[in-house]
Amino acid sequence: MSPDVVIVGAGITGCASAYALSELGLRVEVIEKYFPASMGSGWTLGGVRQSGRDPAELPLAQFSVKKWLTLNEELESETGYLQHGNLRLARTEKEKDSITALVASQQALGLDLSLLSRPEDIQAIAPQVSTKVLAASFCPTDGHADPKAAVAAYQQAAERNGAVFSCGESVEAITITKGRLQKISTTKRTIHSGQCLLACGVGVTDLTRSFDLKLPISMALATVVQTRSVRASLKPVIGVADGGITLRQERDGRFRLSSGARFQNRGTIEVQGRPVVKTSIQDVNQVLAASLEICPELDQLPMESFWGGLIDMTPDGLPFLGEVSNAQGVFIGAGFSGHGFGIAPASAHILSTLMTGQSPGLAYGAFGVERFEGQTNPTEGATRATLHG
Repeated sequence: MSPDVVIVGAGITGCASAYALSELGLRVEVIEKYFPASMGSGWTLGGVRQSGRDPAELPLAQFSVKKWLTLNEELESETGYLQHGNLRLARTEKEKDSITALVASQQALGLDLSLLSRPEDIQAIAPQVSTKVLAASFCPTDGHADPKAAVAAYQQAAERNGAVFSCGESVEAITITKGRLQKISTTKRTIHSGQCLLACGVGVTDLTRSFDLKLPISMALATVVQTRSVRASLKPVIGVADGGITLRQERDGRFRLSSGARFQNRGTIEVQGRPVVKTSIQDVNQVLAASLEICPELDQLPMESFWGGLIDMTPDGLPFLGEVSNAQGVFIGAGFSGHGFGIAPASAHILSTLMTGQSPGLAYGAFGVERFEGQTNPTEGATRATLHG
């Protein structure tokens, strides 16, 4: 029996959407080239934050945080979610002005976000932070989760509902006939389904070209360094005003340090059946130097591993969520610009309700798939690389 919905990509958005759609009684099949969380959702820092969000994205983040609070129970599995807050640091007077403005604007939107203007106030929350830091914003209801555990939890819950995951298979083309989805062609077969959700991150543009939709997604690179495990002592996620470095301590005691997005792409290679993004020692050294500037104590920790991650960036830093107007039955959930992990519950809610003809109850107009149509070169504006979890 053919599936009602085919989802391309088994990252956090694809797996959360598979769960949401299967909860609504649909037959769902997820096609994944590698394995769940093999790309962006496995490379991410795993932040679950509201602070620093675009005003259009903030309601999605607030909706998602409420879901994360009970997600372990709902999915009957551990996601590694911890609500330990988020500190965004100002290292210069210019960054302090930026943080001050951010706090004022987001407080006006109803977010519980405070300005810490003394080093001792910052160290009361995170003693590891350098006393040279001038100020910080702090959102106590932000947090972080374990990326691979969260994806696995969604996958397993979807499978219990009857969803099928087909890994090691690539979708090669989406065929549209008379403005409607006709078939999905993979490396192994042809699938006929009423609907298709493209949630394959940096790979989405290869598929939308097959039906002449040009999404202005550019590819950026982030470098992540992971240390060996030490005693757990750092609770909040820590970032900086310009998004250039973010770090957190995992539940097992390892620190994960991530650069901001850099608009360069050295490509990927496959190692033992998994994608590996090419990065450089220079990138790693920059991550370490930026981390030590804000948390000098990290100097004592041995590095365990490092990797690169590719990021699907849009010109305005907002995702594409919705149906393609000239390809009925084809939906897009991509372009999250490095901060889609935390809002996955909301993204899945919006997509699953739209795909079943319901109203999401969340404003999604800012995420329209065709919002850049008619613009000559929209990718020139793709510089808002504030990952910060």
